Amino acid sequence: MQIIFLMGGQNFEKNREQYPLYLTEINEKLIIEKQIDYCRGLNPRKFLFCIKDEDIKNFQVDSVIKQLVPDSEIIIINDKTMGAVCTALLGIEYINNEEELILLAVDDFIEVSSENILNFFRENKSDAGVVSFNSVHPRYSFAKLDENDLVIEVSEKKPISKNALVSFYYYKRGADFVECAKNVIRKDNLINGAFYLSQTLNEMILKQKKVSIYKLTNEKFHSLKTEMQLAQYITELMDVKESK
Repeated sequence: MQIIFLMGGQNFEKNREQYPLYLTEINEKLIIEKQIDYCRGLNPRKFLFCIKDEDIKNFQVDSVIKQLVPDSEIIIINDKTMGAVCTALLGIEYINNEEELILLAVDDFIEVSSENILNFFRENKSDAGVVSFNSVHPRYSFAKLDENDLVIEVSEKKPISKNALVSFYYYKRGADFVECAKNVIRKDNLINGAFYLSQTLNEMILKQKKVSIYKLTNEKFHSLKTEMQLAQYITELMDVKESK
């Protein structure tokens, strides 16, 4: 099992101190720290972090990561890439073809254990898997399902269902992701000037691979991509604390 954290997006907001939001402390832990802890139960052989060069130079994010995961691999993003697919492929030398691979964003919080999600994909003998919540906002990617709740089509920034996708992508084999990612780039099907991870799932479907979906209730998902979303999440935490 390998896990790749994608931290190179151009849309990452910064807080008032100009730090990336993933360095925000919540209950004495950084957002990135909470995400790492969330994945530790999967017992990955290797953590990989794709980090913008400017964040390393300005905020020493690589040193932060090494304190949290000393044996992790840091993949430096020197220039703007053409989307998450290209960013992930910067770590191709570390991706084991025969190992399971999970790619996830640093700023999507899931309140269901990562072990439960992984076991769901394994028990269903999935070649790939995604996690969804209910939304029709066009900022997300979406999965269309068949009568067996298997994914038959994925779209980016265009609602084709109410199954909006969390930035959590599972592949049974690293080789499948690499092949599908290369196919996406080869076809040059840019969406708003970028290649998205969701597009690799359509390549999996074309290969007759089984793509499963783990459905969350909305209260179990928190996107922390903006200061407004972060403030809302912190307010919810305070409300829960006060109700106890």
